[in-house]
Amino acid sequence: MSWYFYGAVLCAAADRGHMHGSCHSRPFNLVLMAPCQGSQNDGPPIACVYSSETGLWGDLISTTDRCGFVHCNRGILVGNVLYWSSKSVSAESNYLDLDELADDIIEFDLDSQSLALIKGPRGLNYSTTHQIIQLEDGDLGLAILSHGRFEMWQRKVSCQGGATWFLQKTLDIDSILGLPSQVEESSMRKVEILGYDEDNGVMFLFLDTNVYMLQVMSMQSRKLHQSRYANNCHPFTSFYGPG
Repeated sequence: MSWYFYGAVLCAAADRGHMHGSCHSRPFNLVLMAPCQGSQNDGPPIACVYSSETGLWGDLISTTDRCGFVHCNRGILVGNVLYWSSKSVSAESNYLDLDELADDIIEFDLDSQSLALIKGPRGLNYSTTHQIIQLEDGDLGLAILSHGRFEMWQRKVSCQGGATWFLQKTLDIDSILGLPSQVEESSMRKVEILGYDEDNGVMFLFLDTNVYMLQVMSMQSRKLHQSRYANNCHPFTSFYGPG
């Protein structure tokens, strides 16, 4: 089995029109996913779901598609589907192991309990920093940091089931964060994505020893605090059992 497992705790409420956010006493599901099986990095991913209502684990769920990476960014819920992409490489690293990056995206549909691999937009496997996001219309989106710019991509699925990625917009990171532009290529700022809160559409960025909070849809930003280190942020909603 794989040495790497990734988990996501999700509200299991199936009420029509239920809005997540205050789900503390609701039942929950725990999804565990391994991007590959065995010692090979290109094996098929597997997943399993635990239900707090039954106290039981479900069957192992797999796919015949083989995955091109082992290390993942954390799972992001878009609609009722969980997505994992290859883990971003630190922009501060002197050694960028681009072989660990891939344009594969693992997709786990909670309704059908099915696992699949989809391809990201062009250039994803050359991007050291990217983030899966949820767009306003509920579509799957992807924010890619490339050469000091944000590329915002949207995935559209046709009524026939075909999927296409569209480049929505390209924005300069300096203008978004209200910073003076870097003229020289050699002085280009290195930006890291520290975390993402899909419930509120907020991304956390690290740049010039500052941590920023960015509203993805409006592209409005606010500086939170200074930090010498780019520590990951893990936004979460807590759950607790009744009684």
